[in-house]
Amino acid sequence: MSRRISILIAVIALLVGGVSACGLFRYGAPYTQSVNLVVPAKEIPPYTIITPDMLQERAFPQAMSQAQVYRSVDEVIGNLTTTTLVPEQLIYVHQLVAPQQFHLTRDETLEVVSFPIKTEQAVGAQLRIGQRVNVYYPAAQSNALGSELVVSNVRNTSDGYLTLTVAAPPDVVRGIIQSGANARDSLWVTLAPLQTQVTAQR
Repeated sequence: MSRRISILIAVIALLVGGVSACGLFRYGAPYTQSVNLVVPAKEIPPYTIITPDMLQERAFPQAMSQAQVYRSVDEVIGNLTTTTLVPEQLIYVHQLVAPQQFHLTRDETLEVVSFPIKTEQAVGAQLRIGQRVNVYYPAAQSNALGSELVVSNVRNTSDGYLTLTVAAPPDVVRGIIQSGANARDSLWVTLAPLQTQVTAQR
């Protein structure tokens, strides 16, 4: 191989290497460079107003900052969680809402109501946010008082009851309030059939 050819090959190799290096720098920088983004310092339950002590910053690849996430602590403080936030994980925009805009349901045509119920009459206190339930008042009617109601919140009370919060049409809300006022211990809550829940999610 002549010296001229060897030099030409070396020049081509240098050019290819230079182009590759530029490409890696241009396209790889977002993945090699880091940026600090806000994350929960501990698990934060749904329907919680965010305070500074719940947050910290963590380094992520710069490319992650292009996602629909919150970037700074100041953006997050004072907002309300709509789902459980996991420690050290990014906080996405859809996971928080301003408290004054929160309705406990995405369907603004529904009312939200809370009522007490015995744990043994509420699936043994196994109800979870997001489940669909049927509410019965056996003492007054055989049909469900409300069907496929979405659970917005479940809390234990000091007297051994659960406080169940559901989103429902106005007529169902009136029925729940009336039945609760007449007979506090007469309401029963069941999980709606699974097939119904699957269909509703599609």
